[in-house]
Amino acid sequence: MRKNLFFFFCALALSGCLEREIFTEINDRHFVGHPPSALRIEDLSGTLKSTNDPNARVSVIVYIHSAHCTNAQSRSLGSDFDGYIRITIKENNTQIARAQMDYKGEPDGDKIRQVYDHLIQQLKW
Repeated sequence: MRKNLFFFFCALALSGCLEREIFTEINDRHFVGHPPSALRIEDLSGTLKSTNDPNARVSVIVYIHSAHCTNAQSRSLGSDFDGYIRITIKENNTQIARAQMDYKGEPDGDKIRQVYDHLIQQLKW
């Protein structure tokens, strides 16, 4: 019985580590369910460039932050994440919504696309 409980709690603890949570904040509810006709993409990684319209009023900004910890204590203990991906949607420099996810390893195109798709789904676009 104790052995089964031990494995259950281990599985429960590890389940949260496998799938990163995506934090979403919607600042302007007017845009939910009302997608703009075009989006201007600001993505240095090149993952979302295929949907870019340079003349659009609504912009999608992809920001990738890498945590470069030089603190000896944090390096010896490890850290929960290596950085985060944040995607912000703005209209005329006013924030409409944003989504953010921590990552471990390298921030590849699949992770960026996952955050973007999640944000678009939350906005019902």
